[in-house]
Amino acid sequence: MIDCSTSRAGGGVGLPLAGPPPSPRRRKPEDTATGCRAFAAADLGRAAAQSVDHGRSRFEHSAAAWMARADLLDRLDRQSRARMQAVSA
Repeated sequence: MIDCSTSRAGGGVGLPLAGPPPSPRRRKPEDTATGCRAFAAADLGRAAAQSVDHGRSRFEHSAAAWMARADLLDRLDRQSRARMQAVSA
């Protein structure tokens, strides 16, 4: 049986598999607290521009949802950092 973790197809048998380290994943704006707050600000701007009450209330509701998501992401990030610091200490 061949140990796939140390062999290469090009004949470099016995060499460990090494490649470039994975690049950090770029998050979508909606997956960051900053991006969510930007969406909320944009929705509040749209709400201010609405002349119809229903349209304004929909954008205000959307802005509130984006802010709630931003707060949630901040809280999860703080908890994750605290866990990582506890593990590394």
